[in-house]
Amino acid sequence: MQILETRNFGRVGFVEIGAMTVGRIAQTHPVEKPFSRGAEKGYFSFGGSAIVLFGEPGAWRPSADILKQTPDGIETFVRLGEPIAQALRASAPS
Repeated sequence: MQILETRNFGRVGFVEIGAMTVGRIAQTHPVEKPFSRGAEKGYFSFGGSAIVLFGEPGAWRPSADILKQTPDGIETFVRLGEPIAQALRASAPS
């Protein structure tokens, strides 16, 4: 993980996750239920690698498509150069 100091988004935590042929890990076991030996906890779905971004509260807002699809458990495919967020506060002078 790296902490990046950005002009428009403040401090951003950036984590690269790389796994051969794993695009997602689905957790299927309810957290509130006791776990039994041999029970399914989750599964791996095929796909590519991912990144995780952690940002300062109030500094930015994820794109509308990400906000719409995430609560439904839908992964948002993002291509290089596509916007994923909007800055909410004025940038610092350069």
